[in-house]
Amino acid sequence: MTAASTPALSVNTHLRVAASALLLLALTSLHHAYGAVIFGTPWRLHVLLFVAPAAIIIAALLYAGWFANTERSARLLTWAAAAVVFVVPIVLVGYVEGGYNHVFKNIVYFGFGKAAFHAIFPTPPYEMPKDLFFEISGLAQFPLSVLTTVLTIRMLRSFGK
Repeated sequence: MTAASTPALSVNTHLRVAASALLLLALTSLHHAYGAVIFGTPWRLHVLLFVAPAAIIIAALLYAGWFANTERSARLLTWAAAAVVFVVPIVLVGYVEGGYNHVFKNIVYFGFGKAAFHAIFPTPPYEMPKDLFFEISGLAQFPLSVLTTVLTIRMLRSFGK
């Protein structure tokens, strides 16, 4: 069975997951590169060692899953893509980096003050919220990861239709 003959597997579901996951990885790359420059912390570029391979693997698996010859291989490839999407863009980038390192960090800083901030988020490696672009790009990772989660779950559920 080819993708064209599989109505349950809409190309839109695969494309939406790919677009949201790859956008999330691109955003975190930009965010970390920007942070490396403005804070003089080149170690922030380490994220590229994980993001670039993950992006390639996600795109390749989703593409292969869409064009698989059998429903079984389509499921296997799509589930493999979803596993990588859940681990790297969603959990590591979205929930840890965006959620903890930015959403929670800003709540602590603005809600409880500098003393609470420094107790939970020592510098380095954490920076106090002092650069608007850095904080907005960091915060944006979280809602984008929530969207990616929803889209990935919908994609996996599409097999049951």
